[in-house]
Amino acid sequence: MFIETLNLSHFRNFSEVALSPSPKINIITGDNGSGKTSLLEAIYLLGFGRSFRPGGFRQLIKEGNSGFTVFCRSQDYAIGVRRSTDGEQSLRLNGANVQRMSDVARLVPVQLLTPESVDILLEGPGQRRQFIDWGVFHVEHSFYSDWVAYTQLLKQRNSLLKQRSLPVREDRYWKEQLAYYGERISKSREKYLEELNDYIQELAKSFLSDVTMEVRLKSGWDTSQSLFDALESHTEKDKKYGFTSVGAHKADIKVIADGVEVKHRLSRGQLKTAITALKLAQGKHYQKIKRQPCIYLVDDLTSELDSKNQALLCRELENLDAQVFITAITGKQLSDKFQKSPRMFHVEHGVINE
Repeated sequence: MFIETLNLSHFRNFSEVALSPSPKINIITGDNGSGKTSLLEAIYLLGFGRSFRPGGFRQLIKEGNSGFTVFCRSQDYAIGVRRSTDGEQSLRLNGANVQRMSDVARLVPVQLLTPESVDILLEGPGQRRQFIDWGVFHVEHSFYSDWVAYTQLLKQRNSLLKQRSLPVREDRYWKEQLAYYGERISKSREKYLEELNDYIQELAKSFLSDVTMEVRLKSGWDTSQSLFDALESHTEKDKKYGFTSVGAHKADIKVIADGVEVKHRLSRGQLKTAITALKLAQGKHYQKIKRQPCIYLVDDLTSELDSKNQALLCRELENLDAQVFITAITGKQLSDKFQKSPRMFHVEHGVINE
C-alpha cells in the first residue's frame, strides 16, 4: 500500500491539510516545533489507532475544535479516522463504518523510527512485546483472535483473583483456557522470530559489520513445563498478589549481539543502529510474506545515525521500493543520499508546501 492523498482536519497545529505524497521517498522539512513530526503521527495513527507520542488523544485535537479527522486514499482503500473531544471514535473504510481498529490497521503496515525507538532495547518488556506482536499480527491471521481471547480471559481471572473469590474448580477452567490460547500465542511468536532472525542477521552485517545479532523469545513461563502446569504451580502466588504472574502476557525478547544482550554489548550509537536494523528486518520480512512494502516513517534521521549509516539506511529504504516519509530540518541534509530525487515538503505555521 502507498498513500496517494492524505487529508488532515484540526489535527495538532494543522487546520486543514491536503497532501499528495510520492509513492517513493518524501522528505518533510521545517524548524523544530513546526509540525513536521505531526504529519508522521497522523500516518502512524492510521496504522495503530493511537499516537506514538505521549499524552492522550485530546492533545491531537487543534485547540478550539471538537475533534480531528485523518483521511487517506490509496489505490484500493479510502480510510478515515475521527476522534472527538468526548472520546467518541469513528472509523470509515471505503465509505462504510468499521467497528474494529484492527481491521483498518491490517491495511496500513507502518514502520516507525524515531529518536525514542532505541528504548525498545533499553526499557521494559512491554515495548519489546509490541515490537514482536506487530509482526505476528500482520503475517499470522489467527494471532489477533488468539490475543483478544487470551487478554479477555486474563482480565477476568485477574479480577476474580483480586476479589479473592476464585473457587478451585472454576480456576481450573480459567487456567485451561489461558494455557490453550497462551501457548498458541507463544508458538506464533516463536515461528515469527525464527523467520525474522534471517533478516536480522543479514542487516546486522550491513549496519554493524563486526557484530552477529539475533532475537530470542522468553515465553513468559518456564517452558520445561506446559503453561497449564506453570499456572498451577503459581496458583498460591497469584492468589496472594491478585494477578496472574506467568503466561504469554509476561513474554519478552532478548536481543543478542555476539552472545550478550545488546544493552550490555553495544554503545549508545550502536544501539540506535541496531534498532534501525531490527525495524528494517521486520519490514523486509513483512514485504516477503505479504508481497507489498510497509510505509516507513523516520523522524529526525540526521540526529540519530552517523553519516555512513544515514546513507546506508537511505539506500536500503530506496531499494525496498516502499513509500517513505522522513523529517529533517533542511532537505540538503538528506536529498543527496538518494539516487532519485525525493519529493520535498516544507512545514511552516501549520501549512505544508511542496
